[in-house]
Amino acid sequence: MATSSERRTAALFQSRLARILLISAGVIALLLAALYLALPPLVKWQAEKLLAEKLHRPASIGNVEIRPFALALTVRDFRLMEPDGKAVFASFDTLAVDLAAESVLKLAPVVQEVRLEKPLVSLVRRDAHRYNIDDLIEMALAAPPSDKPARFSVNNIRIDGGRIDFHDQPKQARHSVTELALGIPFVSSLPAQVNIFVEPLLRARVDGTPLELKGRARPFADTKEALLELDLDGLDLTRFVDYLPFQARFKMPGGRLDTRLVASFSQAKDQAPLLKLSGKASLKSLRLTERDGAPLLKLPELALTLGESDILGGRISLPEIVLTGLEADVIRERDGGVNLQRLLPPAEVHGKPEKASSAKSGAPLRLALGKLELRDAALRYADRQAAQPIKLDAGKLNLALRELALDTGKRSIGIGEIASARADVLVQQLKASDARGAASSAPSPAQPGKAPSASADAQSPYAVHIGRIAIDGWSARVEDQRQAQPVTTTIAPLRVAMKDFTPGATGVFPVELDAGVNKAGRLKLTGDVGLSPLRADLATDLKGLDLLPLQPFFGNLGNIKLARATLSGKGRLQFASSADGAIKGGFRGDVGVDNFSAVDAAGGSEFLRWQSLALGGMDMQFQPFGLALDNVALRDFFARVAIDASGRLNLQNLLRGRPETTPAEPARPPVADAGGKPAAPAPQAVRTAASGKEAQSKLPPIRVRRMTLEGGRVRFTDNFIKPSYSASLMKLGGSITGLSSDPASRASVELAGEVNGAPLSVAGRVNPLAGNLFLDLQAKVRGMELAALSPYADRYIGYGIEKGKLSFEVAYRIEQRQLSASNRLILNQLTLNEKAASSAATRLPVKLAIALLQDRDGVIDINVPVDGTLDDPQFSVGGIVLKVIGNAIARAVTQPFAMLGSLFGGKGAPEMSALTFEPGRSAVPAAGESSMETLAKALNDRPKLQLEITGWADPEADVPGLKRASIERKVRALKVKDMQARGQAVDFAAVTVSPAEYPELLARAYKEEKFEKPRNLIGLAKGLPVPQMEQLMLEHAAVDEDDLETLANRRAQAARDWLIRHGVAGDRIFLVAPRTAGSDKAAGAALAKAEFSLR
Repeated sequence: MATSSERRTAALFQSRLARILLISAGVIALLLAALYLALPPLVKWQAEKLLAEKLHRPASIGNVEIRPFALALTVRDFRLMEPDGKAVFASFDTLAVDLAAESVLKLAPVVQEVRLEKPLVSLVRRDAHRYNIDDLIEMALAAPPSDKPARFSVNNIRIDGGRIDFHDQPKQARHSVTELALGIPFVSSLPAQVNIFVEPLLRARVDGTPLELKGRARPFADTKEALLELDLDGLDLTRFVDYLPFQARFKMPGGRLDTRLVASFSQAKDQAPLLKLSGKASLKSLRLTERDGAPLLKLPELALTLGESDILGGRISLPEIVLTGLEADVIRERDGGVNLQRLLPPAEVHGKPEKASSAKSGAPLRLALGKLELRDAALRYADRQAAQPIKLDAGKLNLALRELALDTGKRSIGIGEIASARADVLVQQLKASDARGAASSAPSPAQPGKAPSASADAQSPYAVHIGRIAIDGWSARVEDQRQAQPVTTTIAPLRVAMKDFTPGATGVFPVELDAGVNKAGRLKLTGDVGLSPLRADLATDLKGLDLLPLQPFFGNLGNIKLARATLSGKGRLQFASSADGAIKGGFRGDVGVDNFSAVDAAGGSEFLRWQSLALGGMDMQFQPFGLALDNVALRDFFARVAIDASGRLNLQNLLRGRPETTPAEPARPPVADAGGKPAAPAPQAVRTAASGKEAQSKLPPIRVRRMTLEGGRVRFTDNFIKPSYSASLMKLGGSITGLSSDPASRASVELAGEVNGAPLSVAGRVNPLAGNLFLDLQAKVRGMELAALSPYADRYIGYGIEKGKLSFEVAYRIEQRQLSASNRLILNQLTLNEKAASSAATRLPVKLAIALLQDRDGVIDINVPVDGTLDDPQFSVGGIVLKVIGNAIARAVTQPFAMLGSLFGGKGAPEMSALTFEPGRSAVPAAGESSMETLAKALNDRPKLQLEITGWADPEADVPGLKRASIERKVRALKVKDMQARGQAVDFAAVTVSPAEYPELLARAYKEEKFEKPRNLIGLAKGLPVPQMEQLMLEHAAVDEDDLETLANRRAQAARDWLIRHGVAGDRIFLVAPRTAGSDKAAGAALAKAEFSLR
């Protein structure tokens, strides 16, 4: 036990300790009281001072309350003015902060509650790039970064009755956020054991529009969780366009946002945070326009359903997106930009390094879209950059995209189905001038960098796969306005189905297309298509495609206007692009053009028509081109050939681009003028052959096994002739077999028909497709009536045709570009009417020409050979034939004997227009009997001809001849006298003097002459040699004009008598008064003759 002293000592110690404690407590109490009373004013004073210094704005605090034991601070009536002190920049009524005791243990602020009442912030936009808080932002950016991250935990944050005013001085607009209430469960960089009683909340009115975000939080479970509900009702987006972080290049006249979203945050211990977002959002009455008011985008409603999505993890779920009434105007400008680019921020200045993509630094994006639906959409596209601008308008478009999966990590896009049940599409191909006139006045968009970044180059393209594409119920109208008359093609209904579509893949995918074309037409395609490389294998079936809407495409080709035609075809189309870009492949099947009719665009009359043109067994290759046809059948066809009142052939008007010429009269056989000179043939509008270089160019392989014609008819009308003339080629039919571009091939031709009732036949072999034309054809017409040609005869020969028949046989052969042909025309019983008054008629004696050409049976048979080369640019088969026929007629009139000589004497026949006599003689010489025989034969075969004979004497040649004849007559007379003395019967004309007898008889005749003769020395007549005697007798012989006239007359009589002896009737031969050549005789001309002329 303790002693009493020990007890006293202990009591004393306790007493002293109590006093010390009491004194300490009193001191502490006094200090706390001083702190409670003095600290708030001190804090208020220092806070106002520091805020003014740091923020360069006057600051005032109404009251500061500090509860040291509660670790609580309350600030009331705070005001922070603008730098000029005239307006309030920020204020609040009350700020209450409660610290947790845990702050001491963690040596970091742990705030268990923050309450802010009626805060106010006033923001002012002074111009496009200056705000009243610019200095505060620059100060914050200039502050050096902390070496270590801040350690804190702020919990249970509440703001009530807040307000934010925004004054936009350049636009003279004011915006406000009122009734602001904010609840934040915690903001922390370190764990803290604080009771969380504040739920996540954001509620306000933005320019009168309610905004509310509500949530729940569980921060101290094993997994921290917070949930926030974001509800917006009709948030007007138009007010915020001017405050985008870039210069907007568009206007937003309308747009409201509604949301019902739920955001949840959770973070398990030692794991990454998880932010999830789900709910619904809708955008209504959105309108975007160019700055000048041109439409860009109109969206009455967009409804979006967001499934539970991991935002931080990049997993987005969108069960449904529905766009109703979307209208978009997309324009590709002439500089290559697209107008919708103006909805995006301006492109970075070229050369700036691009920021790293978030996809590279963060988690890849994985998007799952259940359904994207367009309802009653309208999409308009215009391409103004193309040489031939295009406009596209898709209205009433309903489209659904289902089961889309996007993975940026795998760079893949998968789409389950794209389906559309309706769309009305208009595609317009515009004239370049129209597009220029429609150019937008809006500024051109900034062009993106043309040099892609290296990172973009390194990335592989996305792999896209679409399971199914189904288009049904579409209608499309395609207009080509480049033509003078726009071409419109209607496609309705249109159905397209594709499966397993993968752009860029090397495989193929199945395709089906079924479309109505131009009402009655139908096109079906079924098969496989590949895109890399481009290729297809398609079964095609085209029925009844109306070609009439395509007429403007052919308008530039000629003056033919399509009246009706339908195209059909069935087969297989196969093609593939090669490495050099060429499209190889072809089409195999049958093609037909039926119910075809074309009219003359100028006159409107039908020009060409057929019931059916069938191309069977077609095998067409693209590159290199090749065509094989098993059979071609043309049935029930008609063609009209006409000459109009001006004399122009309708075929000349078919092709455009030819210079107009003065109308010429229809081609007719050129005949000689009155002077006998053959007329030049009329110029031909179309030559029968191209130049040699063109003709010899190699043609692609073409083969037609058999071509058949049936029921053909050709109608010819000549309205230039008055009265007009018409002819018909009827019942034209036949076949061409084995047509080929192989130069060695020969196609067989067999055609038949009727020309005005007369049978026509064509047969032979041809090859028109080879580089060098080959042709070997024979054509015949038998017994065509000539009376129908009387209008031509009236006009051109001055006589109508009473009767007659025409037959012809032609044979043409062309080989190695050399032509040889024969044209035989037979006119039977051609009889002319009375002479007609026609200024265009020939002045030649037509009836004489007919008499010359017509044989004793009334038949005119003319054979016109033709030869030449197709390489001659002046060569024309028709022109040569007409020229030869015309020249034959002219020759018959102007050179009748030459013509008769060629007909009856053959090639090399002697001249028959005159019979040449020996000088001084009148007997028909033996050398002339050949021509006389030909003349007699011609006269006997041409009974309507009459012959006139004119005897001629030539003083220059006949005077010496008559003298020589007188010597011979005297010598022969002496021999006759001797014969008579011997009692012999004598025929003077038959007496001849032999060379042995001649000297003696000549000497006797010389002796009887009365002229002075040379004498010898004794005065007697001197004996002379035969030449000297002949010379002296010739010198002293006398010939006068009567002798010459008598000689000429005897010559005419001798010719007449010879012809009569050879069967020519004497009453057809007339002697004309004899003629003697004068001094104007042409040098070298032989006029010792009997001259013939025909009548």
